[in-house]
Amino acid sequence: MKQKDWVEEHLNEVLKYQQMLERTPDEMKVHRIEVMSKMLVFIGKLAATFSEEYKDIYAERKYTFAQAKIAATSQKEAHAEIAVYHLRKQEAQAYGNMERWRKAFESTKEEINALKYKVKIDIEDGSSRIR
Repeated sequence: MKQKDWVEEHLNEVLKYQQMLERTPDEMKVHRIEVMSKMLVFIGKLAATFSEEYKDIYAERKYTFAQAKIAATSQKEAHAEIAVYHLRKQEAQAYGNMERWRKAFESTKEEINALKYKVKIDIEDGSSRIR
């Protein structure tokens, strides 16, 4: 299976869990934690995939830059920069994807922790029907 196939597969899983969350009432905190925890696994996989993609493009850009600089007879830096222009654009896009999924991972973790805290408070004061 190619990377793009399982990126789509992981994204579909995230969307499936997001739809489950949208159908889950806010009062069902424990269930929301369970759903978000399952979703977090796939968000993490996407964050890791895009991080790897970014690092691969970065390595390719550095390699291409060095090759172009060595091959140039004059204005080495300018020739090397021109040679990696498209890689820089790809790198920027990959970096954006990596950051989006990394931030989604962190914010989902924070939401889970906040819900856990609310459940704990509800249990301590006896005001909740745990579901």
